[in-house]
Amino acid sequence: MNFNNSIFTLLLIFLILIFLSSTISKIMHKERYDVTIRNYGIKHPLLIKFVYLFIVLSEGFITFSLALSGVNLYCLLTISLLLSIFSIFIAINLFKGNQNFSCGCGGVLENERLSYWMVLRNAVIILIAFILFKSKYSINYMTIQTLSSFIIVSVFLIYVQILKELKKINEIMHFIFNLNP
Repeated sequence: MNFNNSIFTLLLIFLILIFLSSTISKIMHKERYDVTIRNYGIKHPLLIKFVYLFIVLSEGFITFSLALSGVNLYCLLTISLLLSIFSIFIAINLFKGNQNFSCGCGGVLENERLSYWMVLRNAVIILIAFILFKSKYSINYMTIQTLSSFIIVSVFLIYVQILKELKKINEIMHFIFNLNP
């Protein structure tokens, strides 16, 4: 495996983990995600269900597509469409001054406040997908390097998630025991 393949492997695994963690988070915390959808201005219960299903199914498709065949045209278009829609809704809410709610990204990308950095982050993810699409790279074998890369990225993303959970636990403890931060 040459250097370029190692980089492409890391990028592909990075995208898989982002979309996998996001999908799982939305499934495990559906009620919380419904609130986030309402915060973006979508109020009708049937439309909330439709948006939820559309997003979860799209992210699930992206995850499996990335894992099975890398970034093909349909996967690239789905990633680009989904993240562009998210970015537009984030930008609209920021423009209106609405920033004090969860982005709804789920997984390791979850954030409690909207910011323009999320729009930039989404653009970078689309760029990574485009680079992988143009390279026509896919994981068609699991070498030791590929497995090692996967483990390194997984541990990093799990570490980030643990830090987020510890922050939440700390806030709960301060609330329960009326501790001053």
